[in-house]
Amino acid sequence: MTSPPGPGTAVPERRPLVVLLLAHYLSSFGNAVTVVTIPLYVLGVTGSSVSTGLAGFANTLPLIFAGAVGGVWIDRIGGKRMSVLCDLLAGTVIGLIPLLNDTVGLALPVLMGLLFVRSLGSTPTGAARQSLLKGLADRGGVRLESANSWMQGAPRLGLLVGAPLGGLLAAVSGPVIGMYVDSATFLLSALLVGVAVPGGPVAPAAERQGFVRQLTEGLQLVKQLPVIGAMTSFVFVTNFLDDAFTPVILPVYSDQVLGGGQYLGWLVAASGCGAVAGTFLYGPASKRLLTSRRWTLLGCFLVIGGLRLALGGQPNAVLSIAISFLLGLAAGPLNPVLSTVMLNKVPQALFGRVFALTSAVAMSAAPIGILVAGWAIHGIGLRWTLLAFGATYVVLVLVSLRNRALREMDNLTPPDGTGDGDGAAGADKELARD
Repeated sequence: MTSPPGPGTAVPERRPLVVLLLAHYLSSFGNAVTVVTIPLYVLGVTGSSVSTGLAGFANTLPLIFAGAVGGVWIDRIGGKRMSVLCDLLAGTVIGLIPLLNDTVGLALPVLMGLLFVRSLGSTPTGAARQSLLKGLADRGGVRLESANSWMQGAPRLGLLVGAPLGGLLAAVSGPVIGMYVDSATFLLSALLVGVAVPGGPVAPAAERQGFVRQLTEGLQLVKQLPVIGAMTSFVFVTNFLDDAFTPVILPVYSDQVLGGGQYLGWLVAASGCGAVAGTFLYGPASKRLLTSRRWTLLGCFLVIGGLRLALGGQPNAVLSIAISFLLGLAAGPLNPVLSTVMLNKVPQALFGRVFALTSAVAMSAAPIGILVAGWAIHGIGLRWTLLAFGATYVVLVLVSLRNRALREMDNLTPPDGTGDGDGAAGADKELARD
């Protein structure tokens, strides 16, 4: 029989962590539904591909700055409040689109404004919930690697399940239902976090500095922590190579190599299934197999580079789909690894700003990579583009072997020396409510 906890021993409480993860999965699922329903809705209402493109632009424009600005507010008002407010804003706005369209009508400029506000609200929510994760993992006695694996799996699983469901809803009853579903997931997520998740510590208003000062503080900390800067630089380069793969390289590959655009869906689905599996498997694998975060990062990217080189050989459809699955599997552990290091290295009071700034820098490589991939395919052909991108991965990994800052990924003690190494020793610490 298991003996009861002794005096002064905290009993792990996992319910708040489970609720936070459930809220994250709900909103990720709703986001994936909207990825499909919004362009179908706009195209159906306007009949114009130009209008559809403008709506997509309005929906993605806040990604450039909303994360960095939202990061400051996460640190000012706390991750819990920021998560609830953002979910309420995004849920209300996305629900207004079909409601206004069915009642008083909805002009295109108003629609783009609503999509802009919706994205403005939804962009900081991931960082807000991430800022709560370490405290809740400590409280529940859960390894941070496992908690990060569960959280980072939400967008991947949400896209894998939500996007096809959004398409099915649009085919059966029109895209309007999908937007109501998205609205409901955001509002329910706000309710769950607001009621059942304790907040993290928040600095008193009297101790807060100006907005710009707080923003630059995050940048200064990145400079002071070489491992964060090294990881950000590494991900910037790999995002340059990665983010062109699905929207540019795979469609051309499906058409030119496999002989038809119908194979694109299979390639994307295989990659998505692999990414979900890799993300969830990282938690248990990190206990004995993937114990070194640095070698996990470098090893996964080395495998990705090798697989991209294999695609350069232009194999048949079955092998291409298998390679796509393995590419997703190798990419799965990357976000949990990086998030685990960030949560341990960055002080709680600065996490929102640092996470937002590093994410913004890393994501800024995406549009450049997409343009370069398009030019490369046009100039040197698909095969040589695949070989060049794959070889760049291998070279990047070889160069990074000499990077001393990345070696700090396996030392999870934060600068103040208060870290516990795996994020489980602090289970007896109560978090202050927002």
